Amino acid sequence: MSEAATQIPPATGWKTFGHDAAVQMLNAANMTGRLSHAYLITGPDGIGRRTLAIDFACLVNCDPQPDLFGDAPILDLASCPAAQRIRNGQHADVRLIDRSTPLKETPGTQGETGSGQRQNISINHIHELQRDAALKPFEGRSRVFIIDGAEELSEAAANALLKTLEEPSEDVYLVLVATDPESLPETIVSRCQRISLRPVTANVIAENLVNSYEADAQEAERLSRLASGRPGWAISALQDPAVLEVYTQTATRILTALAGDLEVRFSYASELAGRFRRDRDSVLAELSRWQQWWRDIAVAKSELPDLVINSDWLAEIQQIAGQLSEPDIVRGADAVGSARTALEANAIPQLALEVMALDMPGAGVNTTA
Repeated sequence: MSEAATQIPPATGWKTFGHDAAVQMLNAANMTGRLSHAYLITGPDGIGRRTLAIDFACLVNCDPQPDLFGDAPILDLASCPAAQRIRNGQHADVRLIDRSTPLKETPGTQGETGSGQRQNISINHIHELQRDAALKPFEGRSRVFIIDGAEELSEAAANALLKTLEEPSEDVYLVLVATDPESLPETIVSRCQRISLRPVTANVIAENLVNSYEADAQEAERLSRLASGRPGWAISALQDPAVLEVYTQTATRILTALAGDLEVRFSYASELAGRFRRDRDSVLAELSRWQQWWRDIAVAKSELPDLVINSDWLAEIQQIAGQLSEPDIVRGADAVGSARTALEANAIPQLALEVMALDMPGAGVNTTA
């Protein structure tokens, strides 16, 4: 272990919160010079995977600075100029890649340039990564490539990425972000150090919304409950009214489906299936909301209204709970869970969602919030 490595202090100023174990692990590895050259960060959307990946890019490109009030150096990711450039997407040595990332006009792109609407992260993205990785860092200490949505790597792209994972350069780091390790080839997973992010407690989310984002305490509590352990969703909902509008529209669709007859539910299933072909993630997110609603209905059935997550719709949820039996509620939750599993296994969307509609119990409710 080098003398320089032992003098690196633990970094402060992380944007990541609620994932103390991951932060402590990366800090310890950085302090001892034992960082891995490839990480796989997994967890649900909105859990903080991308934030942690960007924090890591800051960690390996920020230098400790002298403490103005003492001799010990400090490593502050909040005030570091390199970190500010990274967070603003302006750092030459940090590149974030997803399926919408524009491709450069370079040889070997096989006619696929620009951003466009792609189904996958293509092999051309990885070829560009490999060309850039062969260069020395331009303005920082390390080159960092963040592949956001690594489960969307095409088969050819995943195979091409293996070479870079097997022969990492000393000053190059790869950070893969995905929902779960099972969505990636084992050959890739085995070459990465895994960091699994778990849901964050509502009180931690609420506290950070108030302290770091100046949220009103009551609104912070509401959003932290709706977030279901996902800090990223709560922050987005606080900063962008459109996020809450999507939530309201989803809740209205759920209530309409529950209140309607089989024809209404089949129409809803058809709409979801059509949307799934265009925007897979939004449909899976809606099914997650369905699971949350069935959980709230079960809680309301047990006469525990204070534990209902979707408290804005408490009256409707209590009405549904009063009309359904406990076996009905279990059947509804199972129907949604089975549909989600089928969709993730590449089942025919129309069929999977119609089965959900058929298996789901209905309840006549007033759908006006």
